[in-house]
Order: sequence, then structure tokens, then C-alpha cells
Amino acid sequence: MNNTTFTEAAQAGATPRHRMFQMPVFKPGVRVLQGGREETVSHVVLRRKEMMVYLVGHDEPIRPDRLQLEPQWFTTERRPEALNWYL
Repeated sequence: MNNTTFTEAAQAGATPRHRMFQMPVFKPGVRVLQGGREETVSHVVLRRKEMMVYLVGHDEPIRPDRLQLEPQWFTTERRPEALNWYL
């Protein structure tokens, strides 16, 4: 079997089995920009199939598309985790 890296496969035009993508991750404590001001995420709620972000010190939720946050890289490649517990 040919062992190529993700970059080599992409350069060769091949389609690897896993993909890389970016997505902002809103979670408590994360710093975001809203209207040029830096704010802190208090909590995140899924409401009526829509995500709403609550900021520290604000009563009203904010839609995530109104906030600026550096996206993180993710992969669809499976990475098995070592077992840290014993039976």
C-alpha cells in the first residue's frame, strides 16, 4: 500500500480519506470580538435549531455570525485514544 501524507496526496490531486476543515469553537471562557470590543463567552445554547451565544455581563444572546473568533483546524481522520482506565 502506498503511504503518502495528506499534503502529498493533495498536491498529487488524489482525494485522501480524511479531510481538514476550520470551524470556530464557542465555549465558556473563550474571548470573542463583538463590534470591535473584546468579550468573554459565558455559555452557549441550542434553541429552535439555532445556536445562541451568551456573553459575560449581557442578558441577551448573540448569534454566532455576529461574533468574530479565530477558527480552529479539525480533521475527519480517526485518532484512537489510549485507554487510561483498567477493568
